Amino acid sequence: MNFVKPMIRFYVLLMIFLVPVMALPSAAISETKAAQQKVSEPVFLWDGIPPQFQNEAPPETTNERGAISNVTKPAISLFLPPEGTGTGMALMVCAGGGYGSLDWKTHVIYAAEVFNPMGVAVIGLKYRTRPPFRGSNEQIQALTLLDAKRAVRLVRHRAKQWGLDPHQIGIAGYSAGGNLAMNLAANFDSGDPKSADPIERESSRPDFSIGLATWHWRQKKSPFTFRKDSPPVFLVHATNDGIKGGAPIELPKEITADLQKLGVPVKMAIFDVGAHGVGNLIPQRVKRGFPPAKWPELFLDWYQSLN
Repeated sequence: MNFVKPMIRFYVLLMIFLVPVMALPSAAISETKAAQQKVSEPVFLWDGIPPQFQNEAPPETTNERGAISNVTKPAISLFLPPEGTGTGMALMVCAGGGYGSLDWKTHVIYAAEVFNPMGVAVIGLKYRTRPPFRGSNEQIQALTLLDAKRAVRLVRHRAKQWGLDPHQIGIAGYSAGGNLAMNLAANFDSGDPKSADPIERESSRPDFSIGLATWHWRQKKSPFTFRKDSPPVFLVHATNDGIKGGAPIELPKEITADLQKLGVPVKMAIFDVGAHGVGNLIPQRVKRGFPPAKWPELFLDWYQSLN
């Protein structure tokens, strides 16, 4: 009996020390994930007031689902891979929301959770929205194209500082964000070598462009006029998109055909599930191996096969 009591005390003390140690891996994983998903301080695309600034606009807001509205000062947020694991590739993500809001959590943060462990940086582009901008569909496309071009120039200009390859900067967009990604793939420029602003001297051509459930106000015809020097394009779409809202599959099919005629590398991944949220990298989908949630691997395999 005298032997039993000391043994009980020994095991109690052992558990006091072991439980925190056993918990360390889980805590470390949580801290690593939190660090990966920590939004950097926003980097505004322009110092001071951006071009075509909307005066007297209501304040920017973020709702409980993480969607951002009333954007007037475009900015980027960086989600960089853990130190020493980056490949140099950067994926600039344009969240969807019909140009009226940005579904930031679902499209940007969840993308970072998947791409950061692959060594790919994710850069969330907070482009301007309507409202508060007032204008036609064509005008909001032109305004957001201005934001996207400036964002690519800025990232390219500061690539070395952020550990990125200036020749591996691509753009990806969901729904209306896919509209913006395709718009940039068709309407980039080489920069202005005479500009006093060194950022404006950089090219706005993305090195690749990804459209996820690409949308153009539910239309089936493509509004984009691509060029022979347009970047490689990867498209993800569902056959059941566009049935109840969303984006008809005829749109990305026409984009694909147009690019093929020009000799621009293009790949379209088609799924029978997912509807308008086909590209969403929701953690539960990724964990379960939901087929459309494997598009990051499909894209990387295809893109690397081009080089």
